[in-house]
Amino acid sequence: MKFAHMADLHLGAVSDPKMKDLESSTLERAFRICEERGVDFVIIAGDIFHINIPDLAVVKGAVEVFKRFTDTGRKIYVVYGSHDFSPNSTSIIDILEAAGVVVRVGKPSAEEGKLRPEVITDGRTGAKITGISGRRSSLEKEAFADLDREYLKQIEGFKIFVFHTGLLEMRKEGEKFDGISQSALPEGFDYYAGGHIHRVDRSGRVVFPGPLFTGWGGDLEATVLGERRGFYIVEASQEVKPRLEFVELRPFEGVHKVIDATGKTADELNEELRLWATEVDAAGKVVLLKVHGELSSGRTSDIEFGLIREILAESGAIYLHLNRNALRTREMGMVTAMGESAEEIEGKIFKEMAGSVKGRDGEPVVKEETAVAKRLLSALRNPKQEGESLEDYYGRLNREVRSALGILQEGAGIGKGASDRVANAGSDLGGAKAFAPGRRPQAQ
Repeated sequence: MKFAHMADLHLGAVSDPKMKDLESSTLERAFRICEERGVDFVIIAGDIFHINIPDLAVVKGAVEVFKRFTDTGRKIYVVYGSHDFSPNSTSIIDILEAAGVVVRVGKPSAEEGKLRPEVITDGRTGAKITGISGRRSSLEKEAFADLDREYLKQIEGFKIFVFHTGLLEMRKEGEKFDGISQSALPEGFDYYAGGHIHRVDRSGRVVFPGPLFTGWGGDLEATVLGERRGFYIVEASQEVKPRLEFVELRPFEGVHKVIDATGKTADELNEELRLWATEVDAAGKVVLLKVHGELSSGRTSDIEFGLIREILAESGAIYLHLNRNALRTREMGMVTAMGESAEEIEGKIFKEMAGSVKGRDGEPVVKEETAVAKRLLSALRNPKQEGESLEDYYGRLNREVRSALGILQEGAGIGKGASDRVANAGSDLGGAKAFAPGRRPQAQ
């Protein structure tokens, strides 16, 4: 038999149109290779989508790719990933299964107090496939503890166990992900198809292919720096040890630039950024720019990142991923706040930073800064509601922000450009991070 092992597609994680095109074309290329290579079935070990109910346009594109493969009589076997799983609602994975697009393996049942995940027999090859789906915060660990291991061990044939959980033995220095010990996996399987670890990794028959494509966070940086992306094709039989081939899918070429702003004025940093953006070969590439350090004078909002984005776009760059979280001014160093709750930490940060964000006249931007900051954060934290149009959302956000800031007169609504300016102003808080709507800092 010949099968493909993929994981961590995270479809819908990117919002930039060009990055969306790269994401969808990478998925299409992966399945086209599977068809050309005569793969009998595909395993996706969790996190097909970035959220459990994703954008329907993203779903439509994925279904078109999946259906072209399954219409040939071959199957796609999946488990939930931590991003697919929904504890209290139907996941898109359930909908795709009901439509016959994918087959979810390892559905749980209990026998004599033990967990017996459903075992599926592939019609083309006779392979026996089961597994355990991932859940948020590695809650699937309880399922591994309850497995009926003797039952699974007695199943005959070529056996594949699919799971979406990190293995503690595979943690690298500095990594802190939660997971299970490799000894928690059931014995006697010919292949263990893992997901959740976002890199290519193997330990005997336990295999992690890493993601096909990641256009967000640290994964994007790793891709730009050359970390492999792709999937495995496995040739195996009952008598022969599985033979693995990693199919690398280089989704894009990248440029990585780190600039230390320590000791520079805002004007000096702007000049350095403009010179670099003008000279760098960014045509057809994804650019990752990281700016950190402490400015000697000027404000972080004085840095012309918008202009840098325009220069790179004109030179043909596909996308700019900007990381300026560690950029700060001398007057605003890192803030450390301890507390029992998110609200207590926020209050301490606002109190410590009060008076430090000033206008160009040297005066505080608003009075009663702590109270205003709390109201503003509450408004920005409130996400777009179900059924609410984008226009209504921006209108509501406009009213709530104006109310928090005490701005009563009517003006231009808050759209993308204005939200970018709010983000730039917020970056003046130095080490105090801005929180996305619906997110809270962890209490420490």
